[in-house]
Amino acid sequence: MKIYKSYPFFLLLLLSLSCCQPKDKFDWNAGISAPKNYIAGGPFVEYFYKGKSLAGASSNVGINPGWEIRSGGYVGSDKYKEVPDSVAVSWRCGFDLIEYKGGNKLPKDKMVKLFKDGVIDSYGDLKEYSVITAGMAPGGNVTIWMQGGNASTIVQKFKVDSIGKTDKYNSNSVTLWTSKGTEAKGILKYISLHGIPYSVWEKGEKEYNYNFVFCSEGDNKFTVNIGPISKDGSYIFFNQDVEIFPYSKWTHNKIEWKHNLKKGKLPVHTSIQWISYDDKEWYEGELIFPLDFQITFEKFYNKHKTANIVFVMDKIDSSQDYTFGNIWLQSSLNKKKIMKFRLAKLNYKTRKYSVSKYSLPKGFVFPKWEGREPLTFPELDYWQEK
Repeated sequence: MKIYKSYPFFLLLLLSLSCCQPKDKFDWNAGISAPKNYIAGGPFVEYFYKGKSLAGASSNVGINPGWEIRSGGYVGSDKYKEVPDSVAVSWRCGFDLIEYKGGNKLPKDKMVKLFKDGVIDSYGDLKEYSVITAGMAPGGNVTIWMQGGNASTIVQKFKVDSIGKTDKYNSNSVTLWTSKGTEAKGILKYISLHGIPYSVWEKGEKEYNYNFVFCSEGDNKFTVNIGPISKDGSYIFFNQDVEIFPYSKWTHNKIEWKHNLKKGKLPVHTSIQWISYDDKEWYEGELIFPLDFQITFEKFYNKHKTANIVFVMDKIDSSQDYTFGNIWLQSSLNKKKIMKFRLAKLNYKTRKYSVSKYSLPKGFVFPKWEGREPLTFPELDYWQEK
């Protein structure tokens, strides 16, 4: 009986399997992003390797999904692609009407290593990078992220030059001057309160280990939703639940804070909804943090080695069209009050609010408008602590 050795066949099989994904080619798509409330009009990105186009993404309309959050349509290409060595972008600023266009080299070797290593997401799972996203912000500021799961890694920041200016009444321009929609009014109110922080997209923001916590002095048969936004237009702890603790534990400092800390930027603004389980009591607010909140937070954080942002609701008076609460900084043993706020109560029959949802901190001063085009802001009704 003659036995034939199959080693050559086996080696050929292994070789063919290893060729399914070409060396230093990866499965990735292109993405685009813009800060929340800071519109990028007609954004476009294209990635290249040695002058050859690899992939791109674009949108025919203005976008503001939130910094790092992807939006727009992906331009198809091969499944496995080289890692790009350069990028080109273009967009129109929705406020200044300035058109930006330019490009930059990318750190290819660094990106290859990131693709090979993967990334640990916020749930502790190892994910493969699958998207290269270009964020476009006011002032011509661009950030390039590699993203996998809900994790992002900055690989490049650069600025591009302006190439022109669009007339505010041009039908192809993305502007807020002629729009009368609810979204446009909300954006205008937001930037009247926070201005346009051009430098933050160039320099970046600090991140801290902390958490959002919520508790109520009265009935706890409510759900809570908060939407904190940082100075650069990022949603904070996106798609993650706020911690809810009994009021008695909060008053007696019986909460083990360190087990639930997350790394994130600090808020300048948050929306909040507090809704009863039967949907018959619905409170809502837009809270603006003090201008010096980051300084206050850092002092508390450095002194006590931990700091959490705690929303504490007062007991509800059902005869009122609103309810009050306070924001605190809290460590394991210490508390510091930041501001008082008011939530407006939805009228269950009319489905309207009889008081403003906006709360401003004591001593708040509206920022001077530094945009390159004058804007007319809608009238803003608000409650402010005296």
